[in-house]
Amino acid sequence: MFRYLLTAAVICLSFGAVVRAAELVRPEAVVAVASTNYCFARPHPILEERLPPSSLVMRLNVQVAYRNPGPRPLILPLEHDRVVYTALAPGVMKKLGGSTSLYESGVKAMKELPDAVSADSPLDPPNDVFGIIPPSSERKLAALEEITVPVYIKYGRAKTDLRGRRIYVRLQLDHQELEPGFEAALSDRWTRFGVPWTGMLRTNTLVIDVPAAPPATGLCTETKPAHSKNRVWDPVTLGK
Repeated sequence: MFRYLLTAAVICLSFGAVVRAAELVRPEAVVAVASTNYCFARPHPILEERLPPSSLVMRLNVQVAYRNPGPRPLILPLEHDRVVYTALAPGVMKKLGGSTSLYESGVKAMKELPDAVSADSPLDPPNDVFGIIPPSSERKLAALEEITVPVYIKYGRAKTDLRGRRIYVRLQLDHQELEPGFEAALSDRWTRFGVPWTGMLRTNTLVIDVPAAPPATGLCTETKPAHSKNRVWDPVTLGK
């Protein structure tokens, strides 16, 4: 009898785990171009009199939106690392070489809640650490992702000329990991708000037609990327 009850309990627990896993559907990340501009970028931040000629680059500002196709709200850590992939034709894409900003850095796994987040709620008080994607809904980030793509380089051995060409661009977003024990604790404590989810997402592919004579606006200015800090939902799409 005891053996029968033990077997039944194991089956029930296994079935519950399968149901929970089935309910937790992976979100989708979708990007759209918000603006495009061209400028001249210095290859290294050294003495100006020793710099080689400036390189023409394309600055893309893209809007990131997250879609939750599943039946349960997803609690998403908003900070993430980013990898940009490009290609000149449909098919295999290569990682865009070089850093897109002087400010980029790796995101470490979260072991405990930061001071800005309450243990009782991922949303109250408001913070830029977590966002909730309701079931069958979409949420946009308020800050734009900035991507820098070399268009025309002619110094040294580096020779690139993408003027008049079509470029394919795709992002990989590696969201901040949660340590397993910490994630389990959050899942239990925040169950009425949703289910924590984190991981890697790849976006749709953007198709960009570079003009034969890009309208460059002068020297590029270094800006801190939106994907390192200040991540909040677009107020228009904010929902609790």
